[in-house]
Parts: sequence; C-alpha cells; structure tokens
Amino acid sequence: MRSISRRLIASYLTIGLFTLIILETLFIVAISQYYIGGMERALMNSAEKSAVFFSRSELHSLIQEDTTIYDKSKFIFENMDSEEKAMIEVIDLEGNVVIDSTGASSEEKIITPDYLAALNGESSSWRGRTDNGEAIMAVSTPIYNERNMTSDKKIIGVLRYQSSMEMVNKVLFQYIFFVVGIGIVVLTASAFLGYMMARQILIPIKELIRVTGEIALGNFKVTAVKYHNDEIGQLVDAFNLMAREITKSDQAKNEFISSISHELRTPLTSIKGWGETILEAVDDRETTEEGLNIICRETDRLIVLVNDLLDFSKLQAQRLELHKEEFNLDKLLYDIRNQFSIRAKQEKIKLLLEENDDHALVMADYNRLKQVLINVVDNAMKFTIGKTNAEIKIISQLLDDQVAVIVEDNGSGISVEDLTQVKEKFYKGTSKKSGTGLGLSIASEIIALHGGELLIDSIEGKGTKVVITLPLYYELMIEDDDYYADI
Repeated sequence: MRSISRRLIASYLTIGLFTLIILETLFIVAISQYYIGGMERALMNSAEKSAVFFSRSELHSLIQEDTTIYDKSKFIFENMDSEEKAMIEVIDLEGNVVIDSTGASSEEKIITPDYLAALNGESSSWRGRTDNGEAIMAVSTPIYNERNMTSDKKIIGVLRYQSSMEMVNKVLFQYIFFVVGIGIVVLTASAFLGYMMARQILIPIKELIRVTGEIALGNFKVTAVKYHNDEIGQLVDAFNLMAREITKSDQAKNEFISSISHELRTPLTSIKGWGETILEAVDDRETTEEGLNIICRETDRLIVLVNDLLDFSKLQAQRLELHKEEFNLDKLLYDIRNQFSIRAKQEKIKLLLEENDDHALVMADYNRLKQVLINVVDNAMKFTIGKTNAEIKIISQLLDDQVAVIVEDNGSGISVEDLTQVKEKFYKGTSKKSGTGLGLSIASEIIALHGGELLIDSIEGKGTKVVITLPLYYELMIEDDDYYADI
C-alpha cells in the first residue's frame, strides 16, 4: 500500500520533472540555434561574399571569358583572407576537390547535399562527420564565370567552407551538463518540499488515526491535537466535536439504561409484591382490591415506558407511520382537559382551557397529537404539584396559516442549562422525576412529522410555556353556541 507521503513526493517529482524537461528542452534548442545557427550564418556569409567576389573579379590576367575553375582556383587562393579559420575547398562540377586552403588536392569526390544544392545555384549547409569521426559543418555556394555588365553567368564550380564543430559541441555539452545539474538540484528540492509538505499533512492525520483508535477501544474522552488552522485543522475541530458528542451520547445512553432499569424495576417490584400479597390474603377483599388497583396503575406505567421505547425505535428507524384525518382541534383540547381534570382537582391545580372564537380544522394523526399533548400537560403537572396557586393553561390561537396550541404553567420552570437540551434524547437534566427522558424528544419529532414545531420557553422558578404549531387545514366558522354541547 502506497502512503500519502510517497504519493505526494512522487507527484512533486513528476510535476518538477515534466516542467524541467520542457524548460530544459526549450533552453537547449535555443542555445543550439544560437551557436550552431551563428556558426552557419558566419560560414554562409563568408562563402557567399567570397563566391560573389571571385565570380565577378577580372583583376587577374588569367581571367578570360572561357576561364575554367582550375584557372580561377589559383586566383581564389592568391586573394583569400589570410585570417580565415575555416578550411576552404574549390570543387569542380564533377565533385573533385581542385584545391583546398591547405594547398592540397584530394581524389575523394564530394557528393554531400550542400554541394549538390550549390550545383543547382543555391547556397546550402550540411552537418556531418569526416572519415575520422570529427563533427563538421560545411557551407557550399556556386562560383560563376560572369562577364561584366551582362547578366550572362555560368556555374563553373563550387566554393565550400568547412569548419569543425568540436568547440561548439563542447560548449553545448557544458550548457547541457549545467542545466541537467540544475534540474537535479530542482528535483531534489522538489522531493524535499514534497516530503516536508507530506509531513505537515501526515502529522495531524496520524494524530487523528491515533485518536480514532482510542475511540474504537472505548476511550471517548480523548481529543486530537490541532496543529494548523487550515482545512485539516477544521477537520480536527469537527473530529473533536464528534468525540464530545459521542461522549455525551454514551453518557446519556448509560444514564438512560440506568434510568429505564429503575423505571422498569419499580413497577415490576410493586406488581410482584402485591401479587404475592393477594395470594396470601385471598379472602381479604379490601386488600385484594387495593392490590389489583396498584397492579393496574403500575401496569399502565410499564405500558407507557414500553410505548415510549417503541416510538423511539420507530422514529430512529424512520418507520413511524401517521394516520392523518381531518378533525377539529378544539375537540382534542377538550378531551385533554377532561382527561386531566380529575387529577388536577386532586393535586389542587387549576386547569384552564382558553380557545378563540374561530375553530381550526387540522389534517393530522389524532392519537399521535393526543400523545404529544398528554406528555406536555403531564410534564406541566409534575412540575406544578405543590405550588401555591398552581395553574395550567391550555390555549389555542390562529396564526395566519398555522394554529398554535400553548400549554403554560406557573410551576418550578427549567434552568437555562437544561432548557437547551431538554428536547434531546434520554436527557432528564437535574430532575429527579420519573421518566425515560424520551417524552419531549418523541413529541418534538412527531410534531415535526406533521410539518409543525414544538418550542419551549421557561424561566426557572416562574414557569414554563410550550408552544406547538401545526399547519392550518382551514377555519370552521361556527355560530351555534350549542356546538360544544356535542363535544
């Protein structure tokens, strides 16, 4: 498996090598054109000037109208620049070297492309090697036998300038060696930068790997060190936030298991105890009735707990189904008031229902909304019991295209710390009241499934207000004062 470090270094080297190849190729081509092209131009200028001069000159007595290349070659070398460094050859039309600047002739025929081009009246160059392997450049240009003041001209031979390229090639090799050396230095620097960059990236990643391993082993309190304030630093922040949330969830889970174990054990213990009591006092009718009543109440408690757990499981799996129907919200509020009226009277709590003159119809799941309102009113009663002048209000209001149900009490209220988390799963805060910590979480999600919202506002020591908003189906205009008699 290739590591990120190796991939980064390989990427830097690939980019650097590709860039260097392009730049160095362009440089070598340019420097070659400069030296080799310059050498070619110099030889071409010298050859053409000399050829023109020797073709048109009649200063020598030997030059006649029928002068041959053999006659003219003597004149050429007698008037040649003594400082000329290139070897100069005079070649006849058959490719024979008549004479060269060393004063010697050669039996070897010249058939190179530059010579052949000169026979066609063009000046041309050629690069190649001699028999002994020396690199040379040759430039050939035609020699004419011209008559003054006329345009008559006839090619009688070829003037060829030849120069060694060893010095030019040596200079070019030095440049190539120099740029290759620079390329190696640049590639080394690229590899080093790639290593440093990989190290800067890998250190925080390795830290995240370490912390992930710790979390996998169950150590949820571990946090990753933030090295840089960049994208990886943001990833570290997100990872640490995730670790904190996992810690909170794990703590909430443990507290929930402890709480639910207690919540289940208490009614089961009571049921078992009273069951045994009834068996022992089977003839005692009063004791039997009391025991059966307690068993029924504790069974109801167990049913509520189990239903909460089932609803929570369905919500988590997104399998909670709503059976929506059209109904008058006021009817539901009256049912809730009637259901809690006896208990409120027993606990000396004033339970009020305030409705407006318009009666809203909603398209919702009647039983699920009833479940939500029972949970909210039950909570209000739990935290209002024992309060002087205890009071709970159930209010309905129309808000444009929504209908709001408000449950307001003057009980003990919720602390600022608990208020921000009270709708979270398993959260019970500092409250010692019985329950799973799932009620408000389930209620909030049921309302959300209806397209509404559950909001909680509370002041510790003064009371709590829960606002439930639902989409309004439409308003039912009722003028009959006996409407509520049918409810």
